[in-house]
Amino acid sequence: MTDHRPSPEEEQTATNEERTISDGRYLYCVVDTTSAEPATLSTTGVDDNSVYVVEVNGVGAVVHDCETVYETEDLEQVKRWLLTHQQVVDAAGDAFGTPLPMRFDTVLEGGDAGLKRWLEGHYEGIRDELASFTGVWEYRTNLLWDSAPFEETIADQDDRLRELRQRKQQSGAGKRFLLEKQYDQRLQELKRERQTELAEQLEEAITPVVNNLTEQDTNTPLHDEHSSVEKEQIVRFAVLADEDNETALGDRLDTIVEHEGVEIRFTGPWPPYTFAPDIGE
Repeated sequence: MTDHRPSPEEEQTATNEERTISDGRYLYCVVDTTSAEPATLSTTGVDDNSVYVVEVNGVGAVVHDCETVYETEDLEQVKRWLLTHQQVVDAAGDAFGTPLPMRFDTVLEGGDAGLKRWLEGHYEGIRDELASFTGVWEYRTNLLWDSAPFEETIADQDDRLRELRQRKQQSGAGKRFLLEKQYDQRLQELKRERQTELAEQLEEAITPVVNNLTEQDTNTPLHDEHSSVEKEQIVRFAVLADEDNETALGDRLDTIVEHEGVEIRFTGPWPPYTFAPDIGE
């Protein structure tokens, strides 16, 4: 496999020099072809290239022919490439069942013969991984929270907040500033406790119906989700679940949505982008 992430020296010349490769195959994913006929997929790949499957004994690599790697400083172009990459992997999943996605810009040299040698070299590992992901897909749950209702309620329920509020009303401007600061600190403490409770409740609710679960960075946006200016993102989980448990998973998420101010964004099924291994590394 060729790792095409540029070195610092290469980055200095990348803008003026297009990197070429010899009889390359851009690799989207590998699939189990035993239950479907390997064929050209009804979708086009990056830069409208024709996508097809190269197969070795029931294992297929979904590829297109390429003579260059995909590097650019144009972020919008990168987003378009990534979206197309994902669409091809999705189409492969529809045709062959759960695929093992490859990283963007994974390119093998040596044409179909070189690709077949690569498949043969990693055959046992790929077969085992495909078998382990059969019938399971990745789903993503994103817990968002509007804290306004909680803040209104807790202001009357918490003894410390009630005390600080009363003292503020009886104080002069200078003292009031310090009390307001203490009030805000206490409120933030209570909000953090509530956020932790909600995250734990979500994890506890979905764990029984998933095969694997991992928490994802809430600061990293996903291409399948929208940002919210009204609600805070509390926690985001990627889970691996049997497709037969999709309804049960959704039902369990409904129990979390019943909490005031809570919104759950649930997406999937996706190929196992988060859980698939890096094949060949």
